[in-house]
Parts: sequence; C-alpha cells; structure tokens
Amino acid sequence: MKRLVNLVALSAILVANFAVPALASPLVFPILHQDGFPTDNDPPSVTAASWIIYDESSDLVLAEWDADTRRPMASITKIMTVLLALEKGNVDDDVVISETAAGQGGQEIGLVAGETVKLGALIRAAVVRSGNDSAAAIAEHIGGTVEGFVDMMNQRASELGMDNTHFVNPHGLDGSGHYSTPRDMLIVGRQAMSIPEFADIARSRVMVFPDAPDGSLRSATNTNRILNSYEGSIGVKTGETPNAGLTYVGAAERDGRRLFAVVFRSVGQRAHFADAMELFDWAFDDLGIHGTLTVGAPYQPLTDRVSPSPLLVEAGTESYLHTIAQGVTADPPRPPGVESPPEPPMEIDITRHPDPAPDSVMTTLTYWLGLVTGAFDG
Repeated sequence: MKRLVNLVALSAILVANFAVPALASPLVFPILHQDGFPTDNDPPSVTAASWIIYDESSDLVLAEWDADTRRPMASITKIMTVLLALEKGNVDDDVVISETAAGQGGQEIGLVAGETVKLGALIRAAVVRSGNDSAAAIAEHIGGTVEGFVDMMNQRASELGMDNTHFVNPHGLDGSGHYSTPRDMLIVGRQAMSIPEFADIARSRVMVFPDAPDGSLRSATNTNRILNSYEGSIGVKTGETPNAGLTYVGAAERDGRRLFAVVFRSVGQRAHFADAMELFDWAFDDLGIHGTLTVGAPYQPLTDRVSPSPLLVEAGTESYLHTIAQGVTADPPRPPGVESPPEPPMEIDITRHPDPAPDSVMTTLTYWLGLVTGAFDG
C-alpha cells in the first residue's frame, strides 16, 4: 500500500511540476516591519556640546543633541579634502610641494618645499598624521589653488546635502566662516568610508612616509587613539583647534552593525574619544530592535548590511535585529535556556516550499515524497 501511495504521489507531482510550476514557491520570509517599544535606556551624558550617533546597518539616527548647530570643526575637515582627492585625483600622481603647502604650521608630516611626493602618500598623511601641509598640497594639486579647491569642497558639500557646512580651507585651522555640524559631518564621513581606499587608510594605526630630501625618516601614528583601545573601531578622523575644541568622527563595527558617532567641542583631555566610546557602548550594548517576519514575499533586507548575517532566522521563532532608534527600543534577546525570555512582538509560522524551477523536479519530488512517506509511516 505504501508503494502504491508513493507511485500515485510521484505521478501527481510530475504533472503538477510541468503543468503548473507557479503553484510551488521558494522559501520566503521578509521583514514586515520593525516594531519599536518604549525604553528607559536614555543616551549617556557626554561632554560634547553637540553630537549624533547613527546606525548605518539600519539607517537610523539612534540619538542626537544639538546636531544642526553650526560650529568650527577643526581637522575633521580633512575628510572632505581626502574624499575629493580620491574622487578627482590619481594616487600615483606626482605632486611638487610649494612653499605655501610646506609652511602651513600646526600638525605636519614635515613636507619640504620643492620635493616631489605621490598624491597617495599625501592622502595617507592627511588622514593618519592629520598633516596640514599634506592637506594644502592636496588642495593645490587637485584645485590648482587652495581657493579653487575650497570652491570644490563647498560644491561637493552641497551635492551631499550638507546644508549647514561651509569651508574656507582644506585643513580645518580656525577661520572665519569655516563651520559644520555633527549631522553634516556624519554625511561626509559615511561617504568617505564607503570608499575602500579611504576606509583602509582610516583604520591604519601607523604610516611610513617617504624619506625627506635630506634622508631623514618620516613616519606617524594615527591621531585616532581609540583604534588601539576600542573593540571594533575602524576610523575615521580627529580634530582640535582653539575655537573648535575637540572634534571627532568615529566609526565602529560589531556583530554585523556599523555605527558612526560624531562629537563637536568635547571638553577635557581626550574627551572626544571618551564621548564617542560612551555613545558606541550605549548603542552596541544597551539597545535592540525587534524585526518581525511574515511569509508571502521574497526576503529583502532593510538595507545593505555590513555582514551577511546580522539576522538569524529559525522556523517558528522571531528574528531580532540588534539595532535601535531613540525611544523605540526593546530589551535585547536572551540566549536559549535563559529564564524569562522577552515576549516576542508576534508569533509566525514559516512554511517551506520547494523551488519551482524546471530543473528542480527531483527536489520537488523528494520533498513531497518525504511528506507523503512520513505521513503514512507515522
């Protein structure tokens, strides 16, 4: 009898597979929506006058404070300088260093007027060493003059939607009319970090620059000190001037999430690092969003994610996405076996169907025969 049942099932499946392939559909479990819940997890108190913390993996501003107030931004200016250099220049270009570039003052890599340096080396020095001389040399090479390059900076800022930003120089030294906001610097920081060459430089802890014309060695340690001390830190740029105080655009990755923190005018020794790390800790450790699943359409993630598996799907269970928006959060999920697990926002059933492609007859057959055989064996 069992053999007869199997043969009947085989005949039915072959007919169904060739005649009506649309009846079968692939396994599907899209995110229907993200459910938010009230939270007591307020953002930490930091010293920065204005700041923003953003989760790129889910395109959410998690929290912000005075993030649209215009302030001097110091050397995080160089993010835009290097972005333009990578977009408009060639890293193998030879750049002849002018007297003006070599004499910028402040933080420098030690350029010498008249020497020739590759653009790629100047880019590394501008990010890692925060060299003002390197930034000026980049500006002269890409823009013809510093003034021409500054016009390019402001044009690019406008294209990116940085409506509260205005540049007057390529390095970030204090100057009248040189300002930005945490929200705007988040925009350019994300844009720069989307370029692999920039991202590689931003996470570099040290760099070796070509020797000076007199043979002396030139090297630098990254001014971004938390690259060595904060788990998941991947960049991007520090800043400090008398008018701007301490500024910082930082990025960190953990468990498939990429966060950006931007702080302006932090107060205290290395307070920009402390402020950013507190914001990162709050977002990584204290917060979570529940993502609910449903059956009926091909799976589509909300955004392209840093790694392919921030989402864990198990039949008959909910999925948790470890992200948060301020005021819309839930307790993070607990591991299996932990008492008092969080109440899921909804329960679902996931139904598995075989692939309807014409070359999947055996897959279809095996699947359905397994169901039929199991039903009669039981």
